[in-house]
Amino acid sequence: MKKDKELNDITRLYDRFIRQCPGTQEYTQRLAEETQIILQLRFVDYFIQICDILAITRDIPHMTRGSAGSSLVCYLLGITDVDPVQWGIPVARFLNPTRDDLPDVDIDFPHYRQAEVMQRIFDRWPGKSARISNYVLYQDKSARREAAKRLGAKGNLPRRFTYESVGVDPTEAKRIENKLKGKKRCISKHCGGILMFQRQLPKSLFTAENQILLDKNEVEDLEHLKVDVLANRGLSQLIEIDPTIRLTEYPEEDSATSALLCRGDVLGVTQAESPAMRRLFRAIQPKSRKDCVFATALIRPVAISGRKKATMFHDWSQERMSDAIVYEDDAIDRISEVLNIDKYEADMYRRAFAKKNEEKIMQFITKLGDHPRKDEIITMLQSLSGFGLCRAHAVNLGRLIWALAYQKAHNPEKFWQACLKHCQGSYKRWVYRTEAKRVGIEVITPSKSDHWDTPQFQYRKYGWWSSNNFMPGMYVKELYMDKVEFAGLIANGRVFRGDKGKYVTFLTLGIGNGQYIDVTIKKPFSYSDHDVVRGQGTIRYSNNSEYVECYDYQGLRLEKFAKAEITKKRFFKNTRSV
Repeated sequence: MKKDKELNDITRLYDRFIRQCPGTQEYTQRLAEETQIILQLRFVDYFIQICDILAITRDIPHMTRGSAGSSLVCYLLGITDVDPVQWGIPVARFLNPTRDDLPDVDIDFPHYRQAEVMQRIFDRWPGKSARISNYVLYQDKSARREAAKRLGAKGNLPRRFTYESVGVDPTEAKRIENKLKGKKRCISKHCGGILMFQRQLPKSLFTAENQILLDKNEVEDLEHLKVDVLANRGLSQLIEIDPTIRLTEYPEEDSATSALLCRGDVLGVTQAESPAMRRLFRAIQPKSRKDCVFATALIRPVAISGRKKATMFHDWSQERMSDAIVYEDDAIDRISEVLNIDKYEADMYRRAFAKKNEEKIMQFITKLGDHPRKDEIITMLQSLSGFGLCRAHAVNLGRLIWALAYQKAHNPEKFWQACLKHCQGSYKRWVYRTEAKRVGIEVITPSKSDHWDTPQFQYRKYGWWSSNNFMPGMYVKELYMDKVEFAGLIANGRVFRGDKGKYVTFLTLGIGNGQYIDVTIKKPFSYSDHDVVRGQGTIRYSNNSEYVECYDYQGLRLEKFAKAEITKKRFFKNTRSV
């Protein structure tokens, strides 16, 4: 009887294959291995459900992210278009017989069609599908504010305040604050989590918008099927440029795309335009799509933890980094090798380090015994508590970055048109508009109805936008040695907290005509409260890139800076791009 049921389940699963499995031994063994795990864990219905969801959205372009690309079964079913055998991805990160929780499938759709996809699911399975809730908890700052207001504090409280300064009893306020921390503050919608039920549920459990009052942690405990229907603006951008080309159809190598990435010219390329990514591309000089995939994982905290970034970026090649952890899958390989265990058990220990499961970690250390590299191995695995990518996720993300870079290199006008329409990246809106203007795209002058950026009201006010270089007074001037004086319009900013409580603020400043400089300030800087940064600093070099390390600086609102510049007529001719 059991064999008959297994045969029936295998038939049901294989009938859903949209791709034929290659007949080589490597593929057939991999298929048999995955099928056995799926039968053992009774996941056949789960995979069929995912196929049913994709069947009703077949006309909408999508991209599966995450560890689903580790599975050959997912590839043959059409859930993902990543061939794990071709890319050398083990299945342990996705399917594991030592775990009884359902594997995670995340599906990206164009952001403007996410709501449509969800509604199709709700209409197809009414009463059996619902959007997951998110519980927003009280944290330190929100708990302090709430405690002060409960005790009578009036009006808008300043960003930094003491209980005494707002006229409340500090002892009582502290008691309320401690009581609130970690408690539920409000309920919102999960960004894309859809919960599927086996049976019909009463309407009273759902809100008017098909939302159920369960958060993701409660969903995991109940072991219901969860699918993430996510929005991806990079995918929206790519489809807008050319909907006929699939991710798999872009060339593995392309000289123009490679040259663009090597220059770090990736503004507008979703997921790849941050200052850190631009530096990384300049450092590693990617020559192919495979290198681009590798770079997306190399920049993550897991990959760079425990070693200097400069060293990591210099020794970036996969051959030279064969013993490092770049992908989460690398951790599985290292654990499997040192303990001489299979990769499924190794993944259990990887999860223990990622989730900081002290019991399992101590079990691993005990098994490690007197290994000659014990301390090095433990330090390396402790990095897993930071954010990292599995190889399958890196492949999907890297291919999208490569495709967008390809279009920017070969089709710049359509690229920037799509970017202006869909992109909400790391940089302020004016950056994309000026870059589009530089390649000859007609951009509408900001008006009173333009609410994208506060500075743009002032650009219009002072008539800057109509000029070819709409940022007069922005400059970099050499002083002596490696010292420079500068003034630039804030294009991007991030405050990073390092070791021992040290802070560094990273800024990208526009100085006109498509020129940008990276600036670091060795303390927290409220860049959202300013439009312009001017000051002096020293030119430093990191990963084939220049940046300015500030030792004297000032943040200004654009209006104040503009009035000063217009009055003084201060324009420097002896300038250079950094």
